[in-house]
Amino acid sequence: MHYRMGSSSSSHSHKSWGSTSSDRWSASPASSASQVPPPTPNTPHLHPVSLPTPITNAPHLHTVSLPHPNAHLHQPPVPHQHSSTTHSSMIVLHPLLSRGPNIMFNITRDLACIQLRPDCPPNRIWEFAVQPTVSRMTIIISELPAWIIEVMNPHGITVNDVLHKIWETLNRGVASHEMQMHRPSHAVNAAVESFRARSRADQREHALGVKRLDFLGPRIFFVGLSRARDGSDSWNIHFSQNV
Repeated sequence: MHYRMGSSSSSHSHKSWGSTSSDRWSASPASSASQVPPPTPNTPHLHPVSLPTPITNAPHLHTVSLPHPNAHLHQPPVPHQHSSTTHSSMIVLHPLLSRGPNIMFNITRDLACIQLRPDCPPNRIWEFAVQPTVSRMTIIISELPAWIIEVMNPHGITVNDVLHKIWETLNRGVASHEMQMHRPSHAVNAAVESFRARSRADQREHALGVKRLDFLGPRIFFVGLSRARDGSDSWNIHFSQNV
């Protein structure tokens, strides 16, 4: 499978991405107006709302670039209301974050190395991560439950926000007291072996010590998110040894 290397892109607007049936969202024909029954007494007045106009003839962009982690502006925490069961069941995840061969994301490498499929418009990383939009996402790493990934953006979380937070969380160094939390010892030993293999040819990486991602062993490729099965609003993250 061929992927395209990322570079610069100027399209940073947040757009809706879900594909829906036109019949579902289109307005009723004018000819049916005469068939509409008279309003029911005491029915509350509903104000009309304008839907966004689809963008047509948008220029094709060939490359994409994610911001460097040091340039990322962290948003302050915002209040979060847990969705009801009905709302949670309606949430749709962006295809780039769903399980499938849409993105090649090696968590040991810089974000600028992320690659998308050739037929995937590169500006899609700036689209919202879920529909309806949310300002907070909680991502659980089943292999590393002590390290939860919290993604926040008061203006609506984008695909880029999620990818950046995954990279940032897993590339943090592991303190000695955190090593103690990951007993039994064979888990720690495996992480140390992964660290040695990863940093053997890179003295800078070796100087940084063991990172959280080393506890994932050879599974260094992000393969997508899925809804948690416990009924909560959290997501499970999945990794693979191969793309």
